[in-house]
Amino acid sequence: MKTFLKLLASIGLSSIILAFLLQAVFSGVPDQDRPSILAALQNTSLSLVFAYLLLYLLTLVVRAQRYQWLIALSGEKSVPTMRQMIVVTGVRNMVVDMLPARLGELGYVGMLNRGYGVKLENCISSLGLSIALDLIALFVLVLLVAIKQFAGPGVETWALAAVASAAVLSSVALFGLFFIMPKISTWLDARSFGSDSGKLGKWSNKVVFFISEFSTSLQTVRQSGKAMGLIAVSVAIRILKYTGFYLLFLAVAKPMFAELADLPVENVVSALIGGELSASLPVPSFMGFGVYEAGSALVFNIIGITDQAKALVTMLCVHIWSQLVEYILGGAFLAIFVLFNRSNRASGEKTSRFKSMTAKAVSAVLLVGGLSFLAVELYAAKKIGALSAPDVGEVASDAGEWQALSKQFLSSIDGFAVFSSNRDGNHDIFRLNFKDYTLVKVTDHAHTETYPRISPDGQRLVFSRSQQPWVSQRNSVAWDVYLLDLETGVEKIIDSNATAPHWVSDTEITYLKNATTVIKTNVDDLQQELIYQTGVGNRMPEGSFIQNPKYNPDTKQIVFTGRQNQIGINSGHWGTAITLGDDHRGLYNGCELGWTSDGKMLYQVTTGGRDNGKVDGGLKIVSVDPKSYESKTLIDLDGEFSHEYWPKDSSNGEYLIFGASRGSHDHEHDTKDYEIFLWKTGSDSSKATRLTFHTGNENWPDVYIAN
Repeated sequence: MKTFLKLLASIGLSSIILAFLLQAVFSGVPDQDRPSILAALQNTSLSLVFAYLLLYLLTLVVRAQRYQWLIALSGEKSVPTMRQMIVVTGVRNMVVDMLPARLGELGYVGMLNRGYGVKLENCISSLGLSIALDLIALFVLVLLVAIKQFAGPGVETWALAAVASAAVLSSVALFGLFFIMPKISTWLDARSFGSDSGKLGKWSNKVVFFISEFSTSLQTVRQSGKAMGLIAVSVAIRILKYTGFYLLFLAVAKPMFAELADLPVENVVSALIGGELSASLPVPSFMGFGVYEAGSALVFNIIGITDQAKALVTMLCVHIWSQLVEYILGGAFLAIFVLFNRSNRASGEKTSRFKSMTAKAVSAVLLVGGLSFLAVELYAAKKIGALSAPDVGEVASDAGEWQALSKQFLSSIDGFAVFSSNRDGNHDIFRLNFKDYTLVKVTDHAHTETYPRISPDGQRLVFSRSQQPWVSQRNSVAWDVYLLDLETGVEKIIDSNATAPHWVSDTEITYLKNATTVIKTNVDDLQQELIYQTGVGNRMPEGSFIQNPKYNPDTKQIVFTGRQNQIGINSGHWGTAITLGDDHRGLYNGCELGWTSDGKMLYQVTTGGRDNGKVDGGLKIVSVDPKSYESKTLIDLDGEFSHEYWPKDSSNGEYLIFGASRGSHDHEHDTKDYEIFLWKTGSDSSKATRLTFHTGNENWPDVYIAN
């Protein structure tokens, strides 16, 4: 039972650690940085990661051998076997960064002492000596870097500073262990602390005895004559470790940031050392995330790397990959330790009922809490959207029979539609001319382009372009807004970290910036005006995210969609019409709220519509009175494509363009098979005309009808 409970507890702990790793990748990363990190992780060279894994395992074995050697030299009688030391070292590597200042190292002490019966003083002496030896090895490495520079163009200031710092750290460690500790032990032995009776006296005697034994253990190792051998092994450990990390650095940098991959080896290793030293500081963090990256970024800055964003992304990905390896292997070693360590095989040991109940309770809490935390993070990861672009798709099998009807209907309309489509490999903006039924690609870029909006005169287009080749539309930050002249093809950027542009006049647009702020900009002179910001002069929580805001220049009102977990309501989504100031009024359980072209009514996508043949199971498009908030169904398709989205009417209000997928199970805006439809306002819904016939993804359409 004891072994089973420990195993459950270890599963719970592993789940917690994995959840924190997911949080570091998804929830804990700013929206503008997440696409770069995900792209770097997806493009990482797996062959180099595998090479890192092999070097990691070799380093683990050598490190375990050194620990065993130090324990044996200390005079310990119960020296663990090599297999046991590998298990302890593997778990130690997992937990070392869990707490600041490397307090996770204490897990090594606990496993050796409680699991394999090694005396506490010998556990601590081997740990302290290994840290001191690591610092000496670090000094040797940075000294080699300085020597290499000296043989070349000259030693740089940062290299000299690193040599001096490593020399001081290693000297302090050795001085403390081999000079200060014996002095303390001698001083305590020469005095009588406590008494032979009473709890205080007994504890003080135990402390004095422990310090004496600890000092003796250190002196035994020092007098063994193995110092040079231990230093040589420690240098080998450091060389293996940083060789592996350098390969991992190349695995991330080569596919994404070639300029970083071409840096001299000593510069990269120096940044890796800087990150490791920073993670060792007593700064509150879990698994060193944030602190590690800050330390390495500082070194990169010192050596002259100007693009700090790329360096930060690379080092965060190196950290994630290394932690993933350490925690997968560490979790396996922890399970082995729980199942096979010596204390579990002890017989005849009685456990009190209280201890038994406490062990069960702790195991249950760790298991349930860990799995729950992991489930929450998996759900949060799913909510950030697709991690990669969807399949290109192909021409729909029913294209022939429908295209003839579509062409016939459109031939009498003087206008065109635009939409985003991935039919040519990635999302570009396409234009469908109605009269001659020609489809023209108006943008051609390696990054995702979406949200096209046609100017009132039909001459220009604004749209959003992602800052990485692929960014999910659930991310409302990692985009830039562009202006495109449809006649000349000339582009210009309007603003960064911006999306969801809308025209409010012939020369002005509004858009969402940083997912919290609505900006109005003149596209000719780029003069900006802040229209709305969540939490500033309104009842929205400060910093809460909103989506797809639309501004009414006549009434000065803004409408937008907000998710429940981002704006603090108790159900569904909230599409809300808000007056500038503190007047907020809500429309619940709907989204894609927007103004009609004349600014007098609202469109909204809401529940209660048909869903691929089922009644009242999907979405429909309604019109909403902005004063009374009374709604009226506009269109609710009955057929294969019945999940409506993105309603947008023409400037004269005569036509409504929108997208539709096959149902709620094909909901994701930028990955599922949406088709574009055009509907003459007020006609029978069965008269809605399908404009696209492709199994790829089409989204965010707009329509222009000539006056």
